[in-house]
Amino acid sequence: MRRANYLTAPTFTDNDLMVNSYGLPQCVDWVEQASGWRARKGKLPRSNGGLRKGLGFACSHYISGASKPVNWTGEPHATVKIKLDVDGSIVVLSGAADIGQGSSTILVQTVAEVLGLDISRVRIVTGDSEVVPKDNGSYSSRVTFMVGNAAIDAAQNLKRVLVEAAARKLEAKPEEIECLGELYRAGAQDKGLTFTEVVIEALKDSGTITVTGNYSTIPESHGGKKYRGAAIGGTMGYSYSAQVVEVSVDEETGVVNVEKVWVAHDCGKALNRLTVEGQVQGSVWMGMGQAMSEETGYHEGLLVTGNMLDYRVPTIQDSPPIEVGIIESNDPHGPFGAKEAGEGSLAAFLPALTNAIADAIGVRFNTLPVTPDRVFAALEKRRRAGNADAAQANIRDKPGNDQADCA
Repeated sequence: MRRANYLTAPTFTDNDLMVNSYGLPQCVDWVEQASGWRARKGKLPRSNGGLRKGLGFACSHYISGASKPVNWTGEPHATVKIKLDVDGSIVVLSGAADIGQGSSTILVQTVAEVLGLDISRVRIVTGDSEVVPKDNGSYSSRVTFMVGNAAIDAAQNLKRVLVEAAARKLEAKPEEIECLGELYRAGAQDKGLTFTEVVIEALKDSGTITVTGNYSTIPESHGGKKYRGAAIGGTMGYSYSAQVVEVSVDEETGVVNVEKVWVAHDCGKALNRLTVEGQVQGSVWMGMGQAMSEETGYHEGLLVTGNMLDYRVPTIQDSPPIEVGIIESNDPHGPFGAKEAGEGSLAAFLPALTNAIADAIGVRFNTLPVTPDRVFAALEKRRRAGNADAAQANIRDKPGNDQADCA
């Protein structure tokens, strides 16, 4: 059923959402093979402790930042500045906050890649509003896509300045200059100039150079007007994810343990594979919390989960083995083809978990989180219903109580 409803990119959905890259088919294939889905689904034996086991599958997708402007002022979605000084140091100035997702590393990588330099030549300053340009924030998985594109634009602008400086020094035309990172030359036979020599020429008479790069989404990505709410969820690039979750369920206590997770994520292009893998695992952890333990509970209007002991989030102690498959669909609008990787794998965990529980014990939950008390209550309800049915059957089976006699 899922495979029959795949999209073919590039396309627009029925509510005019733009899709330019689509790695979901590869995600589904990866988790199906990695988890042994066909051979194991519905066939997992009980564990030594009598626990029932099950497998569940689900898919999800997520935006790489919202395309609709946050501020209707006409300003770009993202702005990055790069400063070049006489010692050849390159400083990236960005208002985007690195809250642990590794965005600062990605911005340094993108600038170094455009300039053909080692990342050791590039450093970054973020968050200091006195020196960095304003940024809209680290939310909706927008930083790599939007701020990354702005960083590439700034690096390309700086590269043009350096190429023009090299052309002046070598008495050549800018289009004849070949940029090899640490070497600029006007032809294969030309000895060329070192990066430092080019920097000195570029800063002659002007001093420190600061260039600006911007990024804005295109109107086609904002969503249409055919349906009410059609613009909600519009983005320049959707990520896609597929997950298989394996669980064990203790029918005596209602405790559910996640034994293993297989997750494939279409991130467009993995600019830093270690970072992508960590972000996808973090998404699974967030999904675990939402699906299994996190809840704002109230009693007579009073919050009873007002601290981190009662409002329980998963820790490394709770983490199952998470096997990550990185799928690269190379989005034409993403920075070097990249899309988001920080939240897209969260949503799939929730239905994958409940599907796995249903596979294990035959009970389907539509209320989250699936806590032990809720599992136990559901099993107890089924036991009572089964006992009632059995009692009714016994009454019908007694002599003189069949339907024909009653008639």
